[in-house]
Amino acid sequence: MLRKIRGLHIDGRKKMSTDAPIQTYLDPEYVYVPLIAGPTQLKAIVGAGDKVLKGQVVALREDRFAHPVHSPVSGTVVGVKKVWHPIARMVEMLEIKNDFQETAVEDYGKPLTELTKENIIDRVKNCGIVGLGGAGFPTYVKYLPNKPADVVLINAAECEPYITADAVLIQNFADKLIRGIRYIMIATGAPKAQIAIKRTKQALIAHLNSKLAESKEISLLLLPDVYPAGWEKYIVERALNKTYNGLPSEVGAVVNNVATTIAVCDAVEENKPLIEKVVTVTGEGIKKPQNFMIKIGTKALELIERAGGYIDELGDAYFIAGGPMTGSAIYTDDMAISSSLGSIIVLPKRTTSIAQACMGCGRCADYCPAFLTPTEIKRAFNAGEIDLAEELGALKCIQCGLCSYVCPSRVEITDAVVKAKTAVQKKKATAVKKG
Repeated sequence: MLRKIRGLHIDGRKKMSTDAPIQTYLDPEYVYVPLIAGPTQLKAIVGAGDKVLKGQVVALREDRFAHPVHSPVSGTVVGVKKVWHPIARMVEMLEIKNDFQETAVEDYGKPLTELTKENIIDRVKNCGIVGLGGAGFPTYVKYLPNKPADVVLINAAECEPYITADAVLIQNFADKLIRGIRYIMIATGAPKAQIAIKRTKQALIAHLNSKLAESKEISLLLLPDVYPAGWEKYIVERALNKTYNGLPSEVGAVVNNVATTIAVCDAVEENKPLIEKVVTVTGEGIKKPQNFMIKIGTKALELIERAGGYIDELGDAYFIAGGPMTGSAIYTDDMAISSSLGSIIVLPKRTTSIAQACMGCGRCADYCPAFLTPTEIKRAFNAGEIDLAEELGALKCIQCGLCSYVCPSRVEITDAVVKAKTAVQKKKATAVKKG
């Protein structure tokens, strides 16, 4: 039996960045291409002084999830330098100086003429499309299983506060979204698709329904207005009344988010690699919160400047790469925007909250969507009992941040549980190598 989702309604603070139209900023002087993808190092295939074209392959991922990475601009490679990344550390990146000519590779813009499963998968792979919802997982890999999928699910919940990039994409590119869904259905063999969206987003629901009036195979899946209703596993359970242990494909589902689906459409119809995306720049610390269409690899500080800059007398503030619940606090705005980053949020530190000792109230366990007891995992980790942390389910943590959010003592429970999860993963990996 499936368990009812645990979650909490959180003030979304969405309106501050949805009223303004998408601003286009596609001409930064420099862009930065990270030479990492998750834990994997990428191979640069260009070097200092090389001329590159927009859409040219400049780096390769060569492990079992192999795919190319492309230059967002035409220009000259300056070299490799360490730059702040949204993962909250500096990593090596290719620095490319823009010549502002937008000279593209020869086959840029060439549509795919034969819409077969194999051709769509190859096109998505060769265009370097990865998940734009945060994980950055290579999209084509989801389409590879030989068994046809039962359903394609599009995650349009965007349930974390402040972030509105997917909402404005639906507002402006609903037709592309729907065409992208149809291409994914061909690639996966799925006979139907559902767009999972919170039932409170009435304007977006009406907009999508108007576009889907003649569609019998694509429908909406309405979600409750709680966080984290956008959790992939919960969406699959709601759609299929089934659960799984590892991947959605175990129960016949393929899940993509809105931005990724539109990127698939661009790849199929224009042979456009993943070089642009929409990013939300918002928060009470920003003068004019809004969404930007940008070249991937643009510096965050350039977007903040175009959003009016910081509010006057900002003082101490949180600069967050990603959402306030799951993002990373960064020390500087001199950070390159990666393909998986959906938002930049600046929040003034208006109050000082000091963590108190855990009072044993159990709120973290009451709200945990993965049905864990986070404080027990924290205690096990602090005691160095990694095996116990694993027994308590540390690997099941989805890192949603809800346990810290609801804690009345302001204990950073999420941070401890994530550290426990990492420790378990490292211990298991070491055991495999020794074995």
